[in-house]
Amino acid sequence: MVDQNLSIDTDVAAAVVETANLNVHWYQDPAVWVALAIITFFLLMIWKKIPAMIAKMLDAKVTVIAEQLDNAQTLREEASALLAKYQRDQRDAEKNAAKMIANAEAEAKLLAGEAKLHVKEMIERRTKIAEQKIGQAEGAALKEIRQVAVQAATAAARELISENMKKVDHDALIKSGTEKLH
Repeated sequence: MVDQNLSIDTDVAAAVVETANLNVHWYQDPAVWVALAIITFFLLMIWKKIPAMIAKMLDAKVTVIAEQLDNAQTLREEASALLAKYQRDQRDAEKNAAKMIANAEAEAKLLAGEAKLHVKEMIERRTKIAEQKIGQAEGAALKEIRQVAVQAATAAARELISENMKKVDHDALIKSGTEKLH
């Protein structure tokens, strides 16, 4: 039964295709219209020179892209040159900094040596000044001691003279001293 149904179905399909082919004219076939549309499309493209326009647009785009690539290459080279310059400048700056540090250390040592020398000279000057002041103080003390000794001796002599001298001798001595003053 299945074989019978299958053979009937294929027979029916073949009959439908035959009647369809008989009733369809060329202008009713969609394949003809699609082919005509495609042919017309390509003819219009060729007639309006669209491929040339597309090629021209692509060439312009290629030119723009090539210019951008050239600019990018130029910028890259400039950036590389600047990077190299900045690296050289950095190395030079580091060398200068090292030299400045070395100079500063040398100058600090020199200043420390000079400071030690100045301190030594200042100590020597102050020592001399102190010795001079001590000498002056000794001289002043000796002078004062002499004055005190003179005053003590004078006072002692007065006392001795006044004890040993009589009133008459005392008056005569005063009288002769006043006469010498006139």
